[in-house]
Amino acid sequence: MEFIIIYITTSGTVEARNIASELVSRGLVACVNMYPIRSVFMWEGEVNEDDEVVLFAKTTRNNFEPVRELVRSTHSYELPAIVSWDIEGDPEFLEWIRTSVSH
Repeated sequence: MEFIIIYITTSGTVEARNIASELVSRGLVACVNMYPIRSVFMWEGEVNEDDEVVLFAKTTRNNFEPVRELVRSTHSYELPAIVSWDIEGDPEFLEWIRTSVSH
C-alpha cells in the first residue's frame, strides 16, 4: 500500500476546517495538518498575493481521487491546488494511517 500526503491550499481557516473535517469524517484521510501561509501566484495573467491556509492530509494512494473530487466540489477556488507526494515513515504510524482510512 502506498502512502501519500496531499497538499491543498484554501482561502482561510473556516474553509480549511470544513474541508479537513469532511475528509476525516468520511474516512478519506487519517489526519490533516493546517498552516497559515502567504502565497504569491499567477492568476489570469496577473501576479496576486494572498493569505491562505494550507492542508497536509495523510492518506493512501487509493484515496487521492476521492479526496480530489470532494475538495473540488466544496472548495471556493475555481482551481484549488491539490497535489500529492509519496511518503515513507515509521511503520507503526503508516499502519495507523492505513487503519484510519476506509479505502
